[in-house]
Amino acid sequence: MSALVGLFLVPAPASAGVRVLAADPLEAAVVRKMNQVRRSHGLRALRVAPALTKAGTEHANNMAQHGYFSHDWSNGAHFGRWIKRYWPGPGRYRSWSVGENLYWRGPSINAGLVVQAWLNSPPHRRNLLNRNWGFVGVGAVQMLNPLGAYVGIPTPTLVAAEYGSRR
Repeated sequence: MSALVGLFLVPAPASAGVRVLAADPLEAAVVRKMNQVRRSHGLRALRVAPALTKAGTEHANNMAQHGYFSHDWSNGAHFGRWIKRYWPGPGRYRSWSVGENLYWRGPSINAGLVVQAWLNSPPHRRNLLNRNWGFVGVGAVQMLNPLGAYVGIPTPTLVAAEYGSRR
């Protein structure tokens, strides 16, 4: 099954020239693959949290629309700051933690490639296999007429996985 099936147009700034398409089937496939890997390591499956999915989707969109690749937001806000808009915690919960894995590639991509790349990278592997995470949200977008870091890459796709726990 192609990751391009069922893509929907997401508005991008007219001045940017980039068109950003939501890759919803890829998001669900990445979550399934992540949970398959976690179960094979004796870990519980992650539950999808709509707030974290929104964070991942909006972060992937932001990176695509501004042509950059970073855990920070395009305005310079560090991950630990911007994620609180989506996954509030400090002051409301006894314990709270968040993490993020990012991936991009073009032109073809699938959930297996994404998760294998994370498993091959020690810090991303630690996030994926962290037993403290209970929730995840994955956002994925594909770009047409990409900008910045993605220029010259045919139809690059960005994936942002946001992990969270709070008690």
